[in-house]
Amino acid sequence: MLSLQSRIRDPRLLPLADKVLHGERLSFDDGLLLYESPDLTGIGAMAHHVRLQKNGRAAFYVMSRRLSYTNVCFTHCQFCAFQAKPGDPRAYALSAEQIIAELEKPENAGVRELHMTSGHNPKLKIDYFEDLFTKIKARFPSIHLKVFTMIEMDYYARISGLSTEAFLDRCMAAGLESCPGGGAEIFDEALREQICIGKKDAQVWLDTAELCHRKGLPTNCTMLYGHIEEPRHRVDHLLRLRDLQDRSQAAGYQGFLAFIPLAYQNEDNELSATHVIHETTGTQDLREIAVARLLLDNIPHIKAYWVMISPGLAQAGLSYGADDVDGTVIAEEIAHDAGAKTPQGLTRGELVRLIEEAGFEALERDNLYNTYAQV
Repeated sequence: MLSLQSRIRDPRLLPLADKVLHGERLSFDDGLLLYESPDLTGIGAMAHHVRLQKNGRAAFYVMSRRLSYTNVCFTHCQFCAFQAKPGDPRAYALSAEQIIAELEKPENAGVRELHMTSGHNPKLKIDYFEDLFTKIKARFPSIHLKVFTMIEMDYYARISGLSTEAFLDRCMAAGLESCPGGGAEIFDEALREQICIGKKDAQVWLDTAELCHRKGLPTNCTMLYGHIEEPRHRVDHLLRLRDLQDRSQAAGYQGFLAFIPLAYQNEDNELSATHVIHETTGTQDLREIAVARLLLDNIPHIKAYWVMISPGLAQAGLSYGADDVDGTVIAEEIAHDAGAKTPQGLTRGELVRLIEEAGFEALERDNLYNTYAQV
């Protein structure tokens, strides 16, 4: 078997490989080098080594359903094509009964996780969410409710006249079980003013995630890349997540379960109309997965999110540090409204085939990475 060092062509990466082999943490400057080096295969080899150390040849997927309860949004994100303002003929807000009727459709049979992120709709307050979660759990007690970006949670708490902690307590009592990782975008404050005007600053996202961890509510985390950011912004973002995870774990909490790199989709949104932004390439997508696996040494799982990078590239991502391809999804809207050309859902069989063809063991998981016997 070739040694890790023998697979590296850029000699500047050799000290990083030594750190990886000895389980040492990479620095900010190391992160910049991972973005600068042309040796993607060497970087991938290091990330794959870490992936095998953490998760062996397991590759996870989940039977999931994406559903947005509203597309009305008062926040102005320049990268978003999903949002609608009041009066827009596309605007909607779903009742609990409408969502339950949707979940009762045959294509949702077997769904174990309901993933809901949506707009910032000022008409929806705590009573709406308590009613929604209570009714969903009464009808589908085995479905795991994964709802709210950190920014959504902050917004809906404020318009409900509650502290974030009080809002979270009431939602958890009604059935909320975890949170996805969206809304982080990129943490650099100057960039946030350019790509998501009106969205709360990065510290709000981080503080809200830390509150969730203290409450025992597991979350994921993300980074939006491939727009107008630079490598230094990405490294800063990843290390802020790593620092928060350090604090959560030191306090005895599970913290972040998984990190998901989100590739910017460049159609039908304001950001791509005002800047020349090309689609992310396969090498860029694989590099983001690998860099995340190397820098985020305290986050257990890295996803290759097939919705944004394609099922085929998600396969390759399993050899560049990822150990999770997300799930069936069934009906994704937000990325597709911005130009994603992937299917809106995949079957269990398709996910298993993708994983096994890539040489990994397909394991169906729940949101906490407990696994199920294959059917």
